[in-house]
Amino acid sequence: MAVLISAPNFAIAAEGTPPWERVLDHILARAEAERSDVSVQASSTQTASGQPSTLAPSSTAANPRVEGFVRYFSGAGAKQFRISQQRLENYRAMIEEVLDQEGLPRNLMWVGLVESGYNPLARSPKNAVGIWQFIPETAQTFGLRVDGADERSDPLKSTRAAARYLKFLYAKFRDWPLVLAAYNAGERRVQRALERSRTSDFWQLAESGLLPRETQAYVPAVLAAQFLGEGHLAKAAPTINPVRSATSQVVFATFDASR
Repeated sequence: MAVLISAPNFAIAAEGTPPWERVLDHILARAEAERSDVSVQASSTQTASGQPSTLAPSSTAANPRVEGFVRYFSGAGAKQFRISQQRLENYRAMIEEVLDQEGLPRNLMWVGLVESGYNPLARSPKNAVGIWQFIPETAQTFGLRVDGADERSDPLKSTRAAARYLKFLYAKFRDWPLVLAAYNAGERRVQRALERSRTSDFWQLAESGLLPRETQAYVPAVLAAQFLGEGHLAKAAPTINPVRSATSQVVFATFDASR
């Protein structure tokens, strides 16, 4: 992981990357403060009959965690978001080609921004290496050498391994937010959370606390990176509409930029 950030209150978790769970804590605290402000405004704008005004949030409001990361990448993390995008241009054509060959949606490329800022030499304290931050066990499972010339730092070979891992995870979970969660936390941990819960919805799992805080932050961070990276206006609130279908046809995440 290697996305440097400019926010002074966030220590780095790995070579330049913010600990996403700390960013999430900041986002959730801000969202709670904003909800409190709305409640105060709503109670102060009661009509004479005692009925509330129209300040109640819409049922189709954006997911606050994704929206919070959109704000983060547009604010405190904007400089290094741009740096990561510039670095992506060295690898974009290759990543898109590999994803196409594996029958995966191209917008999975934004996983690399959150993982490493597209730095092939990035290394975490847990010895995860490369653009896709493979730990040794997973790297070897998907065909990468980790001794001698460490292929986790090879952009092409590691991208192909990452695509095959993501494809494997999709075959198992059939849901892209859960795939992202499993890529971050491991498929066994996500499977245990699903077995303990009464839902297969990532957002409900995140609210339940059955997933690690880092994973609760990681998924909306990737979706926000996609939202901004694909050219949507930062002020437009994203709403998530995951589509389940055959792997070659799946839509990773679509956003309604009109809200």
